[in-house]
Amino acid sequence: MKYARKKPKTVMAYQLGSHSPMEKDLICEGAIRLLPDGSYALFSQEAVNGKGEIALPGDYFKVDIVDGMRYPYPNSRKYFEANHRHLQGDTYEQSGSLFAIWQDGDDPCEEMDFLISGGRLVICKEDSVRYFNAILWDAPLSAARDATVVFYQVERDSQGRIRDVRFNFVARRDFERDYDILDGM
Repeated sequence: MKYARKKPKTVMAYQLGSHSPMEKDLICEGAIRLLPDGSYALFSQEAVNGKGEIALPGDYFKVDIVDGMRYPYPNSRKYFEANHRHLQGDTYEQSGSLFAIWQDGDDPCEEMDFLISGGRLVICKEDSVRYFNAILWDAPLSAARDATVVFYQVERDSQGRIRDVRFNFVARRDFERDYDILDGM
């Protein structure tokens, strides 16, 4: 198993439902949609099949810019507030959290076996652009073969068997920018 530490850094983030200028702009662009039940659909770069990642009022989002396009990425309120310190306005300091990771070519691991055997993660070996596929944030997402699977939380029962895994994909460019792989862990 490999581990990576998310680099501490200053980020801009916005709380859904606060009607910030960024939220309003992304709603106008169609990158965020307010749904009839009051939740939001956020169309990140990994969102596929026309379905955005579902987030709730009070959750936060960050924005990644790729080729001039703005893509919002949701963070649950609980996770965001536990891993970020408010500096001022929409500016936050992101903590340097440690995570287990898996990349194509790594040895099999229990977490990947759990996700694949349970149907929560599908690997399409014939498609390097949509290699990793999963339903995350209530939306179908995919990532390229060179992306990294980041395990945010692994829950185990009293015998040490995995009960649940919280995970996501991180595109190679973003992983190289935002994480350091730790040797010797």
